[in-house]
This record gives sequence, structure tokens and C-alpha cells, in this order.
Amino acid sequence: MDRINPVESMRLAIQKALPNITVESVRPLPSCRLLRFFNVKISDGRELVLSLPPPPTLRLLRSERGLNLSETFVTKWVLEIVLEPPIKVENISRRNISSDQHAQGAPSKKELESSFEKEMNLRRDVLKSLPILVTNVPSSTELGSPFNIFEPARGVTIRELPTPLKPSERSMIDFQKGQLVRQLSSFVSPNELFGPATAVISPQPPSTDLHAAQLANLGLRNSRTWKQTFHSLLEGVLRDAEDMAVTISYEPIRSYFNRLGHLLDGVTTARLVILDAADDLNILVSRTSKPDINKDENNKQLIPTQDTKQTKTEDISEKTIPEQTLGDKSIEPPSANHHPIAVTGIRDWSNSIFGDPLFSEIFSQDPTADFLHGFYHHSHPNLIEDPASASARLLLYECYHATVNVVQQFYRPGPSSSDREIAARRRLAAALKQLDDVVDDEMVGKRARRPSANVEASFWTVLLPVYLLCRE
Repeated sequence: MDRINPVESMRLAIQKALPNITVESVRPLPSCRLLRFFNVKISDGRELVLSLPPPPTLRLLRSERGLNLSETFVTKWVLEIVLEPPIKVENISRRNISSDQHAQGAPSKKELESSFEKEMNLRRDVLKSLPILVTNVPSSTELGSPFNIFEPARGVTIRELPTPLKPSERSMIDFQKGQLVRQLSSFVSPNELFGPATAVISPQPPSTDLHAAQLANLGLRNSRTWKQTFHSLLEGVLRDAEDMAVTISYEPIRSYFNRLGHLLDGVTTARLVILDAADDLNILVSRTSKPDINKDENNKQLIPTQDTKQTKTEDISEKTIPEQTLGDKSIEPPSANHHPIAVTGIRDWSNSIFGDPLFSEIFSQDPTADFLHGFYHHSHPNLIEDPASASARLLLYECYHATVNVVQQFYRPGPSSSDREIAARRRLAAALKQLDDVVDDEMVGKRARRPSANVEASFWTVLLPVYLLCRE
């Protein structure tokens, strides 16, 4: 990028990628994320978002490589899934119901219709929060890097709100965060593979394709089991730490995985997990005079590009996703329709993986009761698999997230790095102490026996709703 006038370089790159538009202004969006986002105003009054990868001078962990590709693949894939023909969605719902009830006989017509209706409602809701990829440029001479241009979901991050959230608004936002994380978790791997999104849903291009070369250079891999994928991620961050000579509990972490890692085999369905989807710095919200998101937000009128596969017509939702009833709202928070604020989307979709929904960072950050209510509201009983081992899995995930947070401070030190490092080390120490209390009996089967009181308390705080759902 031109160091003297980077905005002009961006304008030229955008103009070259989309020759039919005129760029009026480019301004950076406030962000603490690795990807860099810019608001692009065009001559017809609309606004786009330019997404750039981290600067080449920024040192990245192994798990942070390929973020631009991940963003490209995930947003395109989710849109394609959302826009699948209704008949195909109905067949998917039928297969899901049949597999869940194979021991109880064939599913009833009412159950099939209900499943189909919920699937269509979910897809319509996800479309509202999805930034629509207008174009992807794998290489740019003007910017010296790949970039994406999106038609964004409306809203701003919580940090960008002109006034802070009121307690009642925070409650509503947390509930809607839970709903969104649940909706994303309902998308499953198209090939039953686990791993980083770029390794699971990447297209199969010729070997000369630039994306293929980038993937090969990044060393991204998928696997048949969640245990293999998580082990790869865990070893990756431990090796990142070793590269920087970070003092950390290497042997205890590896020892606990070796002892309890087989519990991860209870996760057999690879679900879409955007690790930081519920982060206040990533979630988009909007204050409005109406309680519900305007229906017009579904009607994405996209800018045509040279790639016909990326060109969509207006009124997407009305032409492809029929209106459905919203279903039973008997357990909605009583104040749900009285707050003019709503979660409208996610800005950064790059930190994505196919695995266990509990791997999302929010579950390791003391999720609020409102979030859990939203996540388990109308949740499918099998969304969280093998609930008996979930407490131990959560502790292993906490070890990973805390280790990542420690190592990041050494890779990208800043003014508050010491405080963040200390907080992450405390989290790691607490998780390791709790893992020490988990008594496992491999001779009996792939289950952990009842943990100690401290582990059990944490477990029931998070997963009691799962047990209630599974007993229904």
C-alpha cells in the first residue's frame, strides 16, 4: 500500500475491482481486530466495507494465518447454504429428524413440517446478519495484499454506540447473542470434516489457483475427528509459545489432553463455530424505533461483479425464503418487544472453525443467564453432543483460549499487555487446577466420572439447560 496516501491506494484498488461504481470516500472503521475494516461510500449513496488482512509486519500465531481467506470462504458458503432451494432444505430437515428418531420409528408429518419451518426461519434470520461478499481480489498491486469488499449488515459494534448500553439493553443483546451463536452452530460441515473453515469448505480449484497456493503455504489441515483438530490447534499455540520462549505450563497442558482428549470423540458432528461471534468488539447492534429488524434488511440488492456466481438479485429473501411463522415465543423474555435495540450481525467472520459449539470463546467467559437462555431457546437437543463429558471439554477449551491470550501478548505487545497476560495466566491456572480434579476412567468407557464440587458448579451453570432438553 502507498505509505504516502493509503486512502488513494484503496480507492484505486476498489475502482479497479468494481469499475461500474464511483468511490466518494474511504474511512477506517474503529476496530481492535486483526483484519482491518474501512467504510467505503459510493456515489449512489450506498456504503460498502473494505476488508484488508493484517499488516505484513504484524506477527501472527499459527491459528491466525489465512484470516482473509477464511472470511471469503465462510461468508460465501453460508450465503449459498441460506439460498439453497426450499425442497433441499426440506430434505435436510427430513434426514435430521429421521436420524434423531431412528430408535422411535419414522418421524411424523407434523414433526417434519415443524423441522422444515424452523430451518427456514433460521436461514432467514442468518441472512439478516450476513455481510454479502461483493468481490474478492486474491492479489492487488495497489494494496500489496488480497482484499474483500462487502455489502455489510447494518449496525455498529457496541463500542461504536454513541451512548452505552443500559442494563435492560444489555440483557436483550446478550439474549440475541445466544440466539445468533445457536443459529450459526446449526450449520454443519458439508463433508463431515472438522478443522479451520478454510481447510473444510475451500473450493477444489486447479493447482495453479492462487487460493490453492495460499492454502498450501498456510499449512491448513482438516481431519475426521474433533479430537485431532483440537489437538492440532493446541499444539499449534504451544509451538507458538515455544518459538518465543514463553514460560508456560507446557507439560501439564499436554498431559491433561493426553489423559482426557478421548472425551472429544463424543463430538461427532462438525458445526460452524465463529470463535469470537459474541465479542462486543465484533457483534453489530442497532438502535431503532421498532422492536424488530426491518424486513427490508433481508432485501440485499448487490452490486454486480464480473463473477456471475457472486451476483445476486434484489429481494433475496422473498424470492427464495418464504415467510414463516415465528413459532412459540412463550419463553421469550417478557421485555423482548419493548427495547428498540437489536443484534444485526457480525463484522468479522474470519475466526471460524468446524467443531464443537462449546469451543466458542463465550462459553469460557462466564456467559450470562440471558446469553444461555438465548442459546438454548428452541435449541435442538443434539446441538451439544455428549453432555456428560461437556464439563471436561470446556476446561480443555479454556486451557486453549487462555494459552492463546497469554502468547498473543508476546507476539503483539501493547500498553496493557502485562495486565492481559496476568489475567490470562490466572485463567489458565484455574482451568489446570480444575482439570486436576476431573477423575477419568478409561477402562469403563469414554466418559469422565463426576468432577469435584468446583468443576461441577461451573458445569451446571453452563450446561443444565442441555440436560433438561435431552431429557425431553
